[in-house]
Amino acid sequence: MTRRGVGVTVLGATAVAVGALLGWVEVTAAGAALLVLVVLTFAFRFPRSAQWRDVSVPTRVVRGDEATITVGVSVPDGSTTWVSAVGDEGGPRAWLPGTARSADLSWPIDTSRRGVFPGGPSRLEAQDPFGIRRRILARRDPSPVLVVPRIHPVSTISVSQAGEGEESADQAGSDHFHSLREYVVGDPMKMVHWKSSARVGKLMVRRMVDTTVPWLLVVLDVNARAYDVEGALFADFDAAAFEDTVDTAASWAWWGCGPDQRVLLTTTADDAAFAEVTAGTRESALDWLALISPSEPEHCTARRVDALSHRNGVGRVVLITGRHVETSATWLALWRRTRPVSVIVGHG
Repeated sequence: MTRRGVGVTVLGATAVAVGALLGWVEVTAAGAALLVLVVLTFAFRFPRSAQWRDVSVPTRVVRGDEATITVGVSVPDGSTTWVSAVGDEGGPRAWLPGTARSADLSWPIDTSRRGVFPGGPSRLEAQDPFGIRRRILARRDPSPVLVVPRIHPVSTISVSQAGEGEESADQAGSDHFHSLREYVVGDPMKMVHWKSSARVGKLMVRRMVDTTVPWLLVVLDVNARAYDVEGALFADFDAAAFEDTVDTAASWAWWGCGPDQRVLLTTTADDAAFAEVTAGTRESALDWLALISPSEPEHCTARRVDALSHRNGVGRVVLITGRHVETSATWLALWRRTRPVSVIVGHG
C-alpha cells in the first residue's frame, strides 16, 4: 500500500469512528466510502512480475538536443492497464499502452544542463488508478548520460587572428620527442623505444610533436561573480548565462584546432587542469568541459593561465567570461605583459 493508501485508510477509519461517536451520519458515510474504495483496489489483479531491457540508451548527448532512452517491457501475467515506468525521484511516467503485454517505452533525457546524470526509469510498477496500492515489478539501475556543450559557429577569421603570435625559431616540420606510449598496430617500428620496452615488458613507442605548430590558449572564466544577473545588488548567479558561455569556450576550442594551430584549454579555477586540444581530441575536450562547474571568487586564480601563457609556442590568450569583466581585470593586466590577450564577453 502506498502512502496515499495509508492516509486514505486512516482518514476513512477516523471519519467512521468520529461520525459514529458524535452521530454525524454524513461523516460516517464519507469515511465508509473511503474504506470501500480501499477494499475495491484489492480487486485489481496486479502482475506478479515483469521483465525489461535497454533497447536504446545514448551515453553522450549535446546540450539542448532532444534525446530519449528506450526500454523494452514484457509483462507475462496480470492486468497491464496500470503498468508504468518511473524514476526514483518521481517525475513523468511512461505507461504501457492499452492492454499490451510488451512494448517499448521512451523516456526523455533532460539536456538543459551539462554534466553526468542518471538516465531512464529506475523501476517498473503496477498501481490502481487511485494510487492506493502499488507493486514494484522490476528495478533498473539508471544509465549515466553525459551531456556535453553545444558547438556554435565561430568565425574562422577571428580564430586565426586570435592564434597569431610570435613565430617559432624552429624549422617547419621539426618533430621533437614528447613522451612514450604503448605500441598499437600500425605504428612504425622505427619509433619503438627498445630500452623502455625491455624495462616495462611491452613495446613502447616515442610520441613526437611538431613544435612549430602554435598554441592558442583558450581560458574559460569560472568565477561565479562574473555571471551575476545584470543590475543585481547581491550575488545572483545566472546559471543559463554560464551554460551559454561554456558553449562559447567549447566552440572556440573546437574551431581553433587545425593543421596550423592547436588549442590549450583551461579555466580560472585555482585547481584547474588543462587540455591539449587537436583535431583528433576535440570530442575529449567537450567531455572535459561537460564537467566544469562555477567557482566562488576565493577559489579562482591567475596562476594556471600565467604558467600556460609562458609555454613554448603559445601565441595568444583568449579569455571567455561572463557579463562582468571587472572580476578578471587584474588577471588581464598580468597576462598582457607577456602575450596578446583577447576577451570574449558574454555568450553572443
